[in-house]
Amino acid sequence: MKTVVTACTRDCTGACSILASAEDSKVTKLRGNKEHDVTAGFLCKNTSHYLKTYFYSSNRVLHPLLKENNVWKKISWNEALDIAASKTSEVIKEYGSSAILYYQGFGARTALQAMNRRFFNLLGGVTTTYGTVCGGIGHSAMELDFGTKISHDPLDHINSNLIIVWGRNPAATDVHLWRILRKAKRNGIKIVVIDPVKTKTAKQADEFIQPAPGSDLYLAMSLAKIVLETDNVDYGFIENYTKNFDSYKKILGKYSFGYLSDKCDVDLDKIRELALEYAQGKPSSIITGWGLHRYVQGHLAFRMIDALAAVTGNIGVSGGGVSQGFEEFEYFDFSSVELNERGKNQRKLPMPKIGEAILDTDNPPIKLIFLASGNPVNLNPDSLKVKEGFDSANFVIMMDHFLNDTSESADLFLPTTTYLEEEDLIGSYGHNWVSPINPVVPPQGEAKSEFEIFQLLARRLGIFDEMSGSAKDWLKKLAAPILGQGITFEDLQNAPQRMIKKTEIPFADMKFKTESGRFEFIEELSVKDISIEEFPLKLLSTMAEEFIGSVVPESELVDGFLEVHVHPDILKENNLADGDKALIESPIGSLVVKVKEDDEVRKDYILTYKGGWLKYNKCVNVLTQPIMSEIGDGTPYYDTRVRIKGIDNS
Repeated sequence: MKTVVTACTRDCTGACSILASAEDSKVTKLRGNKEHDVTAGFLCKNTSHYLKTYFYSSNRVLHPLLKENNVWKKISWNEALDIAASKTSEVIKEYGSSAILYYQGFGARTALQAMNRRFFNLLGGVTTTYGTVCGGIGHSAMELDFGTKISHDPLDHINSNLIIVWGRNPAATDVHLWRILRKAKRNGIKIVVIDPVKTKTAKQADEFIQPAPGSDLYLAMSLAKIVLETDNVDYGFIENYTKNFDSYKKILGKYSFGYLSDKCDVDLDKIRELALEYAQGKPSSIITGWGLHRYVQGHLAFRMIDALAAVTGNIGVSGGGVSQGFEEFEYFDFSSVELNERGKNQRKLPMPKIGEAILDTDNPPIKLIFLASGNPVNLNPDSLKVKEGFDSANFVIMMDHFLNDTSESADLFLPTTTYLEEEDLIGSYGHNWVSPINPVVPPQGEAKSEFEIFQLLARRLGIFDEMSGSAKDWLKKLAAPILGQGITFEDLQNAPQRMIKKTEIPFADMKFKTESGRFEFIEELSVKDISIEEFPLKLLSTMAEEFIGSVVPESELVDGFLEVHVHPDILKENNLADGDKALIESPIGSLVVKVKEDDEVRKDYILTYKGGWLKYNKCVNVLTQPIMSEIGDGTPYYDTRVRIKGIDNS
């Protein structure tokens, strides 16, 4: 029996440090590392069940596959790599390297994936993506206000007197943060949840406020107006460390309390009570979530929330702040690895609109697609258009663990290793630790790491000299900033490393990264009306607790209907009953669903979960409009408008 320190690399805030036990080349148990104060010795249920449902799943692909006549057949690695290299050479020779699209998803988020980009830059540069289907909107907003995105250490929330969880559901999607919040609650700290959905977190909070979806900026503005009206303002902070306060006050002055209360659909007395609790309970913290990112003008909500923290002086103090997340790659240096200067033919397509972008791209068109760690046909907006875009390429090479919706459009499948079979390093967007990824057992079957795959391709394409070297050698280069702090590489390999002391408070020195060096209030507010009369309901597609992304339980891999939660009044208006089949239509598509009567959802939206497979008629993103946010190049999933209709249920 041996125990190895590794870390979960899946798209989650946790990046949990794991103690993996193995015997006779078989992983027998995964435990949370007690030496990591966020992982704190336990794992989420998805990771606890990882060995059975994922690592040793009978559905995991362990050998290269080639699709012929729409049927996958097993081939050797030599044949697979020869095909991939040949297709790459042919496309570069005929169309140029920018006719290749490299799509890097978020299914794994490790340091060594920078070598993938190095490979493509050594080829002369290819087409990649810009923007995100994740959290760019809030990040850009915080950069406008603070000059950078910095969050409080999760454990610092214990030092608050009041915690507002805004647009986030950690009880289901971030159990380690939820552990900390439950401890705060036991210590007498009040937890308030603001969310249009009555989530698992909301049900366990001290107070739940359920605004209209997308109205968060109006709620934040009304809270701030009450703070100003009642003179619960930190004038010292405003006068000494902020800019544009007068412009911000003028914005608030243009809106009455009645108007703001109506827009967010929250009772003014409840708003007043929360405003006073937040301002007078200093230090008070706000934890924002990804739900706030999902709107065209989502940045306005973030900027108004930041402003609320500023007027009350809840910035730069322990137990305060507005915490969104962390930059998981912040502590690495990619400049010496990626060789961007070699990629002269680089161009970028928008990730939120990748389907139509591929179809519209010319001079040259996209002819070859490499896909790593992603399932864009399933998880990106306008799934049918994304599928059409991928189908339009001459050849698609996919690197993953499982066949999924996107593999339906692939021609060559290269099986990759997991965090139990490879060497790497990972940061986190949920805390300030960097953790080692160490191989626990040899690769299952014939799986290879992405790093090894690109090295083998580089040998065939004549660029191996600049891709050669061990994973360890390249990781030392990537981790140079960490090693410069006096941490040895052996330290990094042996245990997770805290990069910032938990007692270090963001902006405690009152020095901001903005051009002025001050916190900068929003100066202008222009709200767009993007409602569509024929489609009166919003579509909220949230994260399920039972799975991550589109890695659904095997029981879901059957034909069926996506279940959607609908308020009883909406069902009645459309002559529908609980359990009926119905048709949901959006401006871009339609989907037959099964309705579930739910009086906890509001009457202005329909609720469902993302990740269901297109192949089995459960993919919500056939409805999601391919639009981009006003700033941050994000994906406004929740601004998709829909209507619901009854169909023949006989």
